[in-house]
Amino acid sequence: MPSVSKTKAHSKPRAISKHQVPARHAVPLLALIALTVAVYANSLNGDFVFDDQQIVLQNPQLLNIHTLGDVVAVGAGWRQLLFATYGLNYYWSGVSAQGYHIFNLVLHVINVLLVYVIIYELGGRDAQARYLAFAGSAVFSVHTLLSGAVSYIAGRSSVLCGVFYFLAILFFLWATDGSVLSARRWLFLALAGICGLMAWQAKQEAIALPALLAAIVWLRSATTNWKYVVILAVLPLLAAVTMRQQLQSLFTTVMDNKVLVNAGFDTVLQPLMFIRTYITAIVGYYLPRMIVPMGLNADPHILPVEHWYSPEFLVSVMVLGVIVWLGVRFSRKDVLLSSGLAAILISPLTAYTVIPLADVVLEHRAYIPGLGVALLAAALFRRLSVSYPSLRIVAPIVVVAILSIMTIQRNAVFANNVTLWEDAVIKSPQKARARFNLGAAYQNAGRRDDAIREYERALALKPDIHAAYSNMAAIQIDTGQLESGEKTLVRLTEIAPEYTEGFINLSVLYLRKNEIDKSIVASNRAITINPSAFAAFFNRGEALTLQGKLKEAVESYKKAVYLRPDLPSFRLSLGSAYFRSGDKASAEEVFRGLSDGPLAAEAQRSLGSLYSAANEFQKAADHLKIAVMIRPNYTDARHDLGVVYLRQQLIDQAIDEFRATLRIQPDYGPAVLNLSLAHQTKNDTQSARQVLESYLGQFGKVRSAYSEQIQERLNLLRQRGL
Repeated sequence: MPSVSKTKAHSKPRAISKHQVPARHAVPLLALIALTVAVYANSLNGDFVFDDQQIVLQNPQLLNIHTLGDVVAVGAGWRQLLFATYGLNYYWSGVSAQGYHIFNLVLHVINVLLVYVIIYELGGRDAQARYLAFAGSAVFSVHTLLSGAVSYIAGRSSVLCGVFYFLAILFFLWATDGSVLSARRWLFLALAGICGLMAWQAKQEAIALPALLAAIVWLRSATTNWKYVVILAVLPLLAAVTMRQQLQSLFTTVMDNKVLVNAGFDTVLQPLMFIRTYITAIVGYYLPRMIVPMGLNADPHILPVEHWYSPEFLVSVMVLGVIVWLGVRFSRKDVLLSSGLAAILISPLTAYTVIPLADVVLEHRAYIPGLGVALLAAALFRRLSVSYPSLRIVAPIVVVAILSIMTIQRNAVFANNVTLWEDAVIKSPQKARARFNLGAAYQNAGRRDDAIREYERALALKPDIHAAYSNMAAIQIDTGQLESGEKTLVRLTEIAPEYTEGFINLSVLYLRKNEIDKSIVASNRAITINPSAFAAFFNRGEALTLQGKLKEAVESYKKAVYLRPDLPSFRLSLGSAYFRSGDKASAEEVFRGLSDGPLAAEAQRSLGSLYSAANEFQKAADHLKIAVMIRPNYTDARHDLGVVYLRQQLIDQAIDEFRATLRIQPDYGPAVLNLSLAHQTKNDTQSARQVLESYLGQFGKVRSAYSEQIQERLNLLRQRGL
């Protein structure tokens, strides 16, 4: 293994152990930590956006973690280290997005410190190197292009991979330092190998690491030892051969792209066209934004490159060729510059060229190549400090300040799906998917008119987006336009028989129309297409409950709860199904598990109903009082408490609760009937009649089951002469 450095500073053995951080590094490292935390502080309150929801909220294995053992299990398989970290997040903080953002930020801080040490090592390990390491890693810390990895929870794959990727580089640098003893050198090489494997388990883009290490050997050695360069360079090929089955499976899954294709979006580009398009995107999208990170976009509109002779492709190849030439040209003169160019070119960014993906550009792929940006920044600051000494301090401060402001602004874009997709639509107004995603964000935020507008604009760009029709039909269902919604969905399920959401929405529509058998058929079809369709299981449970098939309903609700245990409404429905089916012990367990969450009031009311049915009126009253205390305007709970008081012959208390219910909701029919009954129980027939007459005077013209019952009760009182 070559060990002679080209830089002067490496010619003398170092007395400082590399296992210790010298005191003179403490201040810059602490400053880097403070800078990084300050710039990304506004990202910590961001919501789950884009693929975050699929990774966390639609991952039943993750959502059913209860022990640390479950965390290990969720990490088994593809990218097991990455998913183990998501498992830890869920174990610690459930579905609170803040915990996931904090984890991402901690990883980024670690990477900033690692980049500092890498630049210090390559820069010569002297006072000048400390300055360059601080300036270069500060740029890495706040570079706006990297916000797409740090502020975006799904970007963790690149940030986590970066931790071990950078560690492997650092250990390798130490191993190839001529001042290191032989035994320690082999230790560092072993650690570099272990870190490389860990990086692979975080994300398979780490396949580019050995080739970069080969470049480092070539750049740092006084005389090139081609044996080691060749061995390191072919390691990615060996890894690809070893993992060929997994890679083939990944390739097939990516090329099929079933979820997006079934939703009506574009298919993945064919491999050769993808290669041309991706190489063009590296030069046309990524590289300019590494220099000036403006116009960042979660979903840029990248046009396919049709031919090998297309001008944009030929220009891109020429640009990459020039960068390679510059790296070779300066390999003997400026290790930082040549290493920076190598870290960009021989990186995950270019490794994606051979794997066709649905998204040609995703900004978090530029995270690990950010090391190259940091090295180039350090090289630039070194040249400035030599040619223009007065700019030595000013230049890094200005650059870092500008980038910090831009990154803080960019972080805010990832705050929620509305802000993310509004930004994307501004920058990609002609991209149908961006407009559809904005429509979905508006719909989830309750902005139906805005959602419909964006769906219509998306369909104008691409008329066959099945998901847009499905979501518009869902809005029609919510607004009572059942006939229009049914026409849309029936037609949609005919032209897109593999699109799950169409059948889910159809099952909801049939529930609203009380066509229970049709609802079950639609739910079953959705489940056949996608066995993880949690909403379909829930809808089937609702339909089976209406059919009186309570045990089957329980099983369907249980499956929905397994798939989405984070949705308390699903668990509440499961508890109610247990109650109706006679399994009161299971019902009580479910309700108590909800008694301190967002549906605590509903859970307490359900416990009250459970105890009332068992004639345990005092326990029932206690739980209903808690429900009313949690939510004073909870009419159902107040009414139920009044009923419990009535059954206990506590008539005055019952009257107070019924009156309180009607003050909140004057048309609450059951409270009118029971208040009249309470007055009648006290032989106050005049009040009993007045309650009924008052209701009919206000709401009698509106036909409802309660108005008919109230009229019948009033007629009965009159017939009896009461």
